[in-house]
Amino acid sequence: MKNASRHRHLGRRLTGALLLAAAALGLHAPARAENHALIMTIDYAGSRSELFPAGLEADGLMASQMAEGMGVPRQNIIWLRNLQLTARGMLDALLDLAQNRVREGDKVFVFYSGHGTQVRGPEGGSKCHEGMVTADGDVFFDIDLQKVLQMLADKASQVVMLNNSCFSGGQATKSAQSPRADGAVPLFTRVSKAGSAADAGYQCGDAVNMKALTKSLGVVDTAKSARMLYVAAAADNEVGWMTRMGGVATQAWARCLQDGAADGDRNGLIDGDELRQCAQGIINRGKAAQTVTLVGASKLPLSFLGSQGGSAPVSNAAGALESLRAGADPSIRVELRVANPRLQIKRDMLDFSVTLDRPGYLYLLHLGTDGQYYLLYPNERDSANKLPAGNHRFPRDSWALQAQGPAGKGYFMAYWSAAPKDFSKALSKDGPFASAKPTTSSVRSLGVVAMDQRYGASAVTEISEVP
Repeated sequence: MKNASRHRHLGRRLTGALLLAAAALGLHAPARAENHALIMTIDYAGSRSELFPAGLEADGLMASQMAEGMGVPRQNIIWLRNLQLTARGMLDALLDLAQNRVREGDKVFVFYSGHGTQVRGPEGGSKCHEGMVTADGDVFFDIDLQKVLQMLADKASQVVMLNNSCFSGGQATKSAQSPRADGAVPLFTRVSKAGSAADAGYQCGDAVNMKALTKSLGVVDTAKSARMLYVAAAADNEVGWMTRMGGVATQAWARCLQDGAADGDRNGLIDGDELRQCAQGIINRGKAAQTVTLVGASKLPLSFLGSQGGSAPVSNAAGALESLRAGADPSIRVELRVANPRLQIKRDMLDFSVTLDRPGYLYLLHLGTDGQYYLLYPNERDSANKLPAGNHRFPRDSWALQAQGPAGKGYFMAYWSAAPKDFSKALSKDGPFASAKPTTSSVRSLGVVAMDQRYGASAVTEISEVP
């Protein structure tokens, strides 16, 4: 009964906080977006469920490096360990992140490494709820985690959570008792409390955590402004594994992101699907039986995590624009219409329009047939890019665009922001239009500038230049 009572208490407190956060929306003036990280690791030292302390320390260090890679300042990285993460401590840390630290347009990275468990739900029957096991042996249920993520979605421009714990269901709970032959131990523990999956003879046949989380985050991802990605180390009927070098999944994530190895389509950015595929390949080669699972915006570009080193050419430059489009706020309507998508070189002039559903700053990004990125607007001759809502025709009187070749396909995307952007970090000035060659460095810089707060983007529009 103690466990059930605590579950109800957390739910009441979170629901009240969620309502207060919703009521406060719109009361704060826009501020410059920042990045924040909350890292939580628990080794359960001294208990029968103790994990490798060195492995948890390694996980925290890898998560800290990921956070710095996303541009989180060190002072904005909070790493909580062990007894700091009792049930009350974990709740307070997550609520502090959602209510006090994160402001409108910020980006958020949350990491957890520790035991997961499965507890019989109040519905009875074979249904179970799963969650993160706190340092005092309680459970922070996924139903409560959903509420915190929803609170973050009300403010943040991007939320990424990596959860390195078990989501065990059904027969997996039987096999989660012993270390593997290579010494790895399962990230699963039974919570010996009334109503738990440890009850004699009881097996959970229907794990509801991932189903509820999928449904909840699916709603958040379409109805809220934030782009949200939740990455689990294992499926809802599997265990995850911990070694002295860190979690099997954590090591795979870090390896994929350290040198941009996950960039399968070679567009210079990494999205959730690419991270999953890369990490799963590493896990499979190590013969660990766990399945990396995504919930939320699987095509979310993780600009802060990708292409960490070097400046290699990007072979899929148009794909980078598509990734930026995928990270845009779906509630901000930006439409780009090209009147003449087939242009004869040295003869035809480009004619297009952009429709905005709200006032703000407009930017026109172009990938030319010569393979270079251009910022067509604002430009040296026309810098007045703060525009009212409505339809706007381009090019304007002070500048024009004629097809110059070479023959091939080019791409346009209109980008909207509530505040001015400095694309000079990604593009260099050479003539009236800023430009850059597509490299991992320039694409990542473009992504960092474009995605540092909520933004709108049109569909990527194709044009052809012909002889």
